[in-house]
Amino acid sequence: MPMSRRAMFWRMVISSILRRRSRVLIAVLAVAIGATTLSGLVTIAVDVPAQMAREIRSYGANLVVTPAGDVPITDEAVAAATAQVPASALVGSAAFDYETVTINDQPYVAGGADLNAVHAMNPFWFVDGEWPAATGQVLVGEQVASTIDVKAGDTITVSQLDASASSKGAQVQSGTPAAGLKVDPRTVTLTVSGILKTGGNEDGYVYTSAQDMSALTGQTDTVSLAEYSIALEGDQLSAIADAMNAANPDIHAQTVRRLAQSDTGVLAMLRSLLVVITVIVLALTMIGVSTTMIAVVTERRNEIGLRKALGATARSITREFMGEGVMLGLIGGVLGAGAGYGLAVLISTSVFHRTISLHPVILIGTVACSILIAVLACLPPVRRALAVDPALVLRGE
Repeated sequence: MPMSRRAMFWRMVISSILRRRSRVLIAVLAVAIGATTLSGLVTIAVDVPAQMAREIRSYGANLVVTPAGDVPITDEAVAAATAQVPASALVGSAAFDYETVTINDQPYVAGGADLNAVHAMNPFWFVDGEWPAATGQVLVGEQVASTIDVKAGDTITVSQLDASASSKGAQVQSGTPAAGLKVDPRTVTLTVSGILKTGGNEDGYVYTSAQDMSALTGQTDTVSLAEYSIALEGDQLSAIADAMNAANPDIHAQTVRRLAQSDTGVLAMLRSLLVVITVIVLALTMIGVSTTMIAVVTERRNEIGLRKALGATARSITREFMGEGVMLGLIGGVLGAGAGYGLAVLISTSVFHRTISLHPVILIGTVACSILIAVLACLPPVRRALAVDPALVLRGE
């Protein structure tokens, strides 16, 4: 018997909903939109953080390897350090040989590196002109370009700052006395391919290919430092630095804490933005459902008054309206949960170029949340329904 009463109750609820299709459709759409937003944004927040971290890490290095002493880092040491980074987490890396050079008899810092690797690690650096595509081309920071008055397409002559020191080092290594030896500084003539404008320290540097830097210094197989862009944070990133230091005592690997903390802050802000958007949409959903149900109560005022006059209790009227809220939430939640997953797939593939997984827990939670919101939205209409005076209704007022 209890089952038959329950079945009769739900048949009455469904019948009431079907009699007001237009208004109910608006409420269902409101719930579905809220559920779509909830399901889609939660799925993205759960499944895409790694992709977001990788994209953010594309803005630069978060781990730097420098010499532990006065001896430069060898290419073999850089390769050994790189081997400590999981391939799946490595966004990019570049080794730099920084030297002080002269341009127009003024000292500047030049960095020799694999410029393709530098570009891959910093794809968002703005260059007025073209990125260097071959040896013989140079990327000049905006501050340097302004000082020496050059633009893309111009040629510059870059010279060693202290050729005798470099020569002495070479002579000592070969065992030949270097006292009194006068050496002309090495020079290279380079074409300015572009002007680098980052707004940071890079604007004060000049970047050449590793081959051009070797031609200028006469040194090969050593670098000043290596930079890594790794899609990891916190303890995981620190563990890689520790592994590098343990593998080679001649290097010192450390995380760039300012950038690492910036990553965490940006991700936190993105998550907060998703939460704010979701809350706003759910609030609008509740307002839409509540407004629709208030209109339904107004339409059914005479019916409610008559039922109360015939002995209907406040509890039975409350149950009926709450039942309608549950049905609206269930229908809108199911539709919105599926649409939300589709939205998440669309955003993930078009923005992050990656696929995402289907999470049944999120779908079930979305439906449950939709039902809860719809029920809460029915509370103001229920209070209005309970306030209907049957005596006024019977008198036609």
